[in-house]
Amino acid sequence: MHKLALVFAGQGSQYQKMGLDYIEANPKFLEKELTANKILGFDIREVLESDDGRINDTKYAQPLILFSSILAFETFKTLKIVPDAVLGFSLGEYSALYATNIFGFEDMMKIILKRSQLMQECALKKPGKMAAILGLSKDVVDDICKVASRDGVVISANYNSPIQIVISGENRAVIRAMELAKEMGAKRVVELNVSGAFHSPLMSEAAEAFYQFIRMIPYQEPTYPIYMNTTALPLESNNLYHEMKRQIESPVYFEQSIKHMIENGITHFIEIGPGKVLSGLIKKIDINCEVINLDKYDDFINLKGWLTEHGFTK
Repeated sequence: MHKLALVFAGQGSQYQKMGLDYIEANPKFLEKELTANKILGFDIREVLESDDGRINDTKYAQPLILFSSILAFETFKTLKIVPDAVLGFSLGEYSALYATNIFGFEDMMKIILKRSQLMQECALKKPGKMAAILGLSKDVVDDICKVASRDGVVISANYNSPIQIVISGENRAVIRAMELAKEMGAKRVVELNVSGAFHSPLMSEAAEAFYQFIRMIPYQEPTYPIYMNTTALPLESNNLYHEMKRQIESPVYFEQSIKHMIENGITHFIEIGPGKVLSGLIKKIDINCEVINLDKYDDFINLKGWLTEHGFTK
């Protein structure tokens, strides 16, 4: 029996004008745009259409990716298909929280505004960097980080696939870990274009301040299972605030989450949000999975055909 999961894109896949095609196709989304503008304190459309690079700043990128992903998800919902589970990659976990009805749209915008501001402030206060290591196993990269930790904080921050790990930490320690990875035979070592050492202990101050903020916002029980980055397991809702805090300063167990979803019967995945990064990672984790992405509105036609082909719609 086929089971369907939705996975939501994270930071780094953003691009100019993302999501605006959904508003053009469905003018009802204009109301969400105006509501988001008031809450976020900036004009979404103005930033998305600008070529000044603001879209890559954390304080803009996070809300804009979430907004774009929500429009794509709302479009998916018109098909009246109930997924068996959802998962978000890092920032994408907030799209997943919205998709499972844990938080409504306005609260979601307030939450992501606070998260992006706190993470940006923390990154400026405690500078750091991230780098992707390709071609080495999880255990090897973990050992490299232990050795490089003599030069400062550095950890494995994103377990993306069996041979792709992202490290995060203080500049000097990350550079040392990159050097060690090359010596150990990594196929590629790439410094990421991000503004801070996300998912590392350098974000602990932001995590604590975020926890104090979110614990005052009421939540609903999830309508279907949401696998959490921090545990790779379905959320136990009484731990929600704690897991949201931990996610900022702890590793993202994406590979482990996908494997657990497959063990629990998931056979098909739809990546929702900008880009196709997660689709590629899922195929590297298990080549037998069926995967498609919903990024631009034009993808919706292909998605409908795919769902019919695989027996989810008639």
